Amino acid sequence: MNILGDRHQADLYYSLQLLFEDRLGMTLYTPVGFEWFDEGYWRFGEKHFGRTLAEQYLNVDARWSDGGTHDPHHPERLIRGVTLAEAQGMDWGYVLASVQDNQFGFARFAREHGAQYLYSVGNTNQQIDWSLDPFALVSAEADIEGRGLRYHQEFDAIGTFGYRRPTQAKCVATFVNCFPQIMCHPLWNEAQALAPAWEWREHGINGRDGNLEPVGRIADVMAASSFGWHDKVHGDGMGHVIHNWAAVGRPLIGHSSHYAGKLAEPLWQDMVTCIDLDRRPVAEAVALMEEIVANPAMHQAMCEAIRARFDALVDFDGEARQIANALGLAA
Repeated sequence: MNILGDRHQADLYYSLQLLFEDRLGMTLYTPVGFEWFDEGYWRFGEKHFGRTLAEQYLNVDARWSDGGTHDPHHPERLIRGVTLAEAQGMDWGYVLASVQDNQFGFARFAREHGAQYLYSVGNTNQQIDWSLDPFALVSAEADIEGRGLRYHQEFDAIGTFGYRRPTQAKCVATFVNCFPQIMCHPLWNEAQALAPAWEWREHGINGRDGNLEPVGRIADVMAASSFGWHDKVHGDGMGHVIHNWAAVGRPLIGHSSHYAGKLAEPLWQDMVTCIDLDRRPVAEAVALMEEIVANPAMHQAMCEAIRARFDALVDFDGEARQIANALGLAA
């Protein structure tokens, strides 16, 4: 059975491969070629950027060969592309949009091919057009007003992001994208000034230390850190990075209020799974960092606690079975 899905974020698309290909036995394709845009099926970012995002995601360049490409975050995994002309001659079981700009076009393509229309909701403040009658796979705070299930986008929480024992290294890292442009960033700078003996690693888009690829390098930096600084005023939908930190087993530092009502809210419990900047000024947080790493038993207890909280919240196996049952499939 074939499923068509758009692609805009590496970890989200990889999670769709894990769910629909590995667990449900389908073959996942993504649109390539500008005909998808010109014919009105794929319109991601059109209102604000015109054709810019189409040039990024639909362009078939030298990276594509034999109908596929590889994302640098997950280079081991083939991404299958399909042109509109090819897709029109194929059988489709499901058509899945993951950004709100593609809802109408993907729902139209599903109707034209007798396929079931799905909508993946993984971004904070993402809107759902329920008039299109999607089956919604919701991994954000959006309310489910029609047919749908709430679930977590899968990643490798056993191997790549499996729990690793802490080393009490004086290292703290952040992977918040565009962190220097976020109003939370000055607190990060303040903490660095208070603890110059620590190593402070700032990764992600526009981060001082740049992006890391593939995801295994991200996991290694997380494991080599004693804390994950995740201060993000607009929060997340699903939040791959914050769940990666929890899976590896490193306490968070940031404002718990940024995640009120979101999937990652239960990961924040002051002095159990995190140091909560809603409760403490930065100077006290830095003093606690020093105290915790100086007490290996205390640090390990916090690392184990956040991994245990992750395991209590996230059940990729069970959620896949629920999705399969709701779609009338066998997981």
